[in-house]
Amino acid sequence: MSWASGARYQRVQTNDWSEEEEEKKKEEKVTIYLHSASARSLLSRQKRETCLRITASMVLLCVGLYFGFHVLRYDSLEAPEKGNGAKGGKAHHGPEEGHHRHDDDEGDGHHHPGNKVVPAHRHEHGVYHHAAVITDSEICSSFAKEILSEGGTAVDAGVVAMLCLGVVHPHSTGIGGVISAVFHNKTSGTTKALNALPTESLNMSWGVPSTLQGLRLMHREYGSLSWTELFQRPAKLAREGFPIDHALAKAMRDTEGLGAHLCPLLCHRGRPLKEGMGMNATNERLANVLEEVSAEMEGASFPESLAWQLARDMPMPDKLAFVEALKRQRAALIEPLVTELDRFFLYVPPSPAAGAVTTEIVERAGQLGLSLASVSGAANASDTYRHVLNAAEQIYKSYPGFLGLRPGGHQERREGKPSLKTAQTGSHVTVIDASGNVLAMVGSLNSTFGAKFLSPSTGIFFSDFTWSVDSAVLYWTCPAVLTAMAGDRLVAVASAGGASAPFSVAQVVLNKVYFERSAREAVAGPRFYLSVGEGGVLHKRVSGLRRESEVFTLLSREEPELEVVNGTASGVTVTVVESHLGHTSAFGQPRTCAYVDGY
Repeated sequence: MSWASGARYQRVQTNDWSEEEEEKKKEEKVTIYLHSASARSLLSRQKRETCLRITASMVLLCVGLYFGFHVLRYDSLEAPEKGNGAKGGKAHHGPEEGHHRHDDDEGDGHHHPGNKVVPAHRHEHGVYHHAAVITDSEICSSFAKEILSEGGTAVDAGVVAMLCLGVVHPHSTGIGGVISAVFHNKTSGTTKALNALPTESLNMSWGVPSTLQGLRLMHREYGSLSWTELFQRPAKLAREGFPIDHALAKAMRDTEGLGAHLCPLLCHRGRPLKEGMGMNATNERLANVLEEVSAEMEGASFPESLAWQLARDMPMPDKLAFVEALKRQRAALIEPLVTELDRFFLYVPPSPAAGAVTTEIVERAGQLGLSLASVSGAANASDTYRHVLNAAEQIYKSYPGFLGLRPGGHQERREGKPSLKTAQTGSHVTVIDASGNVLAMVGSLNSTFGAKFLSPSTGIFFSDFTWSVDSAVLYWTCPAVLTAMAGDRLVAVASAGGASAPFSVAQVVLNKVYFERSAREAVAGPRFYLSVGEGGVLHKRVSGLRRESEVFTLLSREEPELEVVNGTASGVTVTVVESHLGHTSAFGQPRTCAYVDGY
């Protein structure tokens, strides 16, 4: 036996010790614990219970550690990385909004001043912490997001996105087209509009390009990255190839008569490419143009060498007239139309863009005393929607040019050409950067593939914007910005796709200002459309309402010609980005034309 001091024995017989030994052991200060049978039983039970508690604690600790490491691992796998290219910018189909990224955080947490990192948390699809962008191309949205994460401004991201859209969506926009935009600089509190639209009527079948001039002017004023850097991604994409997405495939189906005019740009062995073929289209000539323009375009005027190159491709005798028209075509950063609303200021581009149409609809609707209660309940909602729809119809009819009519009401006909151009197709870019600057921009060739003429040496499609009307609304484009009178809320809205575009923007504004809806709700249904038919007749349509719904039943009693459509009418798109309470959000409709990215 051991006599180490403090030893504990469970089983001891008292008669095994003599008195002499006991005295001796006492002198050695050895403590002996004696236990009865019941005490030993209790001690044994306590030991078992202690073991169980320790075991249970260890199990719970392991479970907690497992879930902790699992969350950290999931975050690191799902979080987007900077500079990951188009591949890294893949979007996923969300349950409600369609193509949206599932994550909004970089790395393991959010970076704040002082390099302090706080744990990451998640939001609904389309909500981010720093910056967001939405376009009608997944690739172009990812390019813009990369520019934002590299420190670029909203204008830098917008330039890259619009150049990219000219590559992947040559049916709707490009260097041969036009653009209109509204930009709000949060730092200075100033807002500017950009109208890069034709300023003169031309006796030719092709519109004068103004996209490059507008992009260059905006970048000189509000860009931070180099002009050359902004062309690198679009030029590489044009040279190495891009997939035929749903929007481009549909445009090609709708214009099958083009045939060889799409080749070699969108063809393989003389036949147009199709969506899902697994083959990429390339535009090497456009890639060359983008690289040359990025190096030589110092001012905001169209490069003269490129102007002559385009003129030589045109089947027209007076090529000098085209070059001179290009020299005269200038973009302008101008003061926007400003309207004071309930708690907000609304900024839209002036004529010849359609800002005045949107403004008048919003002002007329505002006189109805709109509020959240106006759309609460079927009866209230149907009355409100009917009044807004009728107000928009009256305002549209006050602009004969919108309806293709002369001021006297007669339909305009000009040598077999469309009377007045209506921007039937277009591409949109809405973006907000980490500094809170917002940009809403629309680019267009007007008709699908514009004038249906592809410059063989440049890979550029020309628009068919060939007419201009002084001091009158002509173009349907109507980007807009809302700024709150108090607080930090900023909203940018863009819509493209024909006569309904200004009305679509007006509805988003009403949803935000009067109906107190979120950015996601502001672009959701119900949405009303006014499309121009033969002889200037306006057709009324609505999406986001079921035919059997009580609201539609009540509406149809007063508006028997109102038609329910699936998705949206006439390819109209509407997008919105918002900055509020330290977060940015981006949403759009229809879902197949709204690709969101951000960080």
